[in-house]
Amino acid sequence: MNIQIKATNTTLTDAIKDAIHEKLTTIEPFLKSEDIVNVEIEESTKHQSGRFSRAEIHIVPHGYYADAQGNDAYEALDLVVPKIKDQLIKKKEKKISLRRRLGRMFKRNQ
Repeated sequence: MNIQIKATNTTLTDAIKDAIHEKLTTIEPFLKSEDIVNVEIEESTKHQSGRFSRAEIHIVPHGYYADAQGNDAYEALDLVVPKIKDQLIKKKEKKISLRRRLGRMFKRNQ
């Protein structure tokens, strides 16, 4: 899993990088080594309630995408990781279900 991090309108500190790598370890079992994970952290001050941060994750070869907004980068990251993980779990369960259904079908035909 290759991780590419982009920061918009903010500085990318080592603490944020470490938090991103730590959070993405939860989705690592669902991805292959050649998959590219693009992570973007953005801060905006042009919002009615003041500053807010947005985090988005895009997994390139599969097309998974999730984004979330929070008061700071860490909160946005905490909100976006479960969204992308749910998409990956749904795909895995769908594959397993299909495999089991086909196995039952072939077993009946014998």
